Amino acid sequence: MITAMSNVVFLNDAMVEETECRWKVLDRGFLYGDGLFETLRAYHGKPFRLDDHVARLVNSARYFDIPFHYTAQHLEQVIEQLLTRNNLQDAYVRMTLSRGFGINGLIPAGICKPTFLIHTKPFPAYPASCYKTGVSLITSHIRRSVTCPISSHKTLSYLTNYLMKKEAVGQGAHDALILNTENQVTECAVSNVFLVERNTVITPSLKANLLPGVTRRVILELCNENRIHASEELFGLERVLAADEVFLTNSLMEAMPVSTINGQTIGRLVPGIITSLLHDKYKALTH
Repeated sequence: MITAMSNVVFLNDAMVEETECRWKVLDRGFLYGDGLFETLRAYHGKPFRLDDHVARLVNSARYFDIPFHYTAQHLEQVIEQLLTRNNLQDAYVRMTLSRGFGINGLIPAGICKPTFLIHTKPFPAYPASCYKTGVSLITSHIRRSVTCPISSHKTLSYLTNYLMKKEAVGQGAHDALILNTENQVTECAVSNVFLVERNTVITPSLKANLLPGVTRRVILELCNENRIHASEELFGLERVLAADEVFLTNSLMEAMPVSTINGQTIGRLVPGIITSLLHDKYKALTH
């Protein structure tokens, strides 16, 4: 009888079979969502922009006082080994960091020993139609507090994002646009958002309280390299609805055009000229 081979993962300094993973039932990541994560893509057996993902993870770990001792150089070796052992080239990669086991309730006594996991799996490509005709958005009824301290970090406390994404899917949309309590556009449930006005690329400022996306950063770099004026600003929904182009970014979808928001058509051409240019430039980087 032929049995399916188990995936290999990296757990706390060791390569182990996924089916053999063991961790404490009182791990704080499980009990409280007390942890962080990063998702990225690997192309041709190489993790893309790993340095940026690790830098963001290190910054957040420092902010939340979660011990983390891995370097980007070490993790690159680990991920490439995982990809080889799991026979993957173009893949989804996730790094998960929990504060680990701790006693004494919400505020643990002493220093916890963190749990760190990396797992990989085949990446199912988004439908080509999403890039040809664009995706739809709705505006979530859930507002983002401008003082929420975790919104700029990729934490395991992801239930609010789940509710926003569920709200979008329930209305037949791809994602939900999030406004903050000052009526400023922030991002979407699982992506950053960009708009184009008269060949100028604009994305919400980090001051709106949003995740500093790695792909967001790459797009801003590409704008600079290709002499496309780009800025980070504070603005409301009406400006997005009036834009010539709107597109979304994250490490999995790359750059994806938006065709409608709340049922209203965006721009005259989907994908727009700037969106297509940046998408092509991004793809060139990955190859």
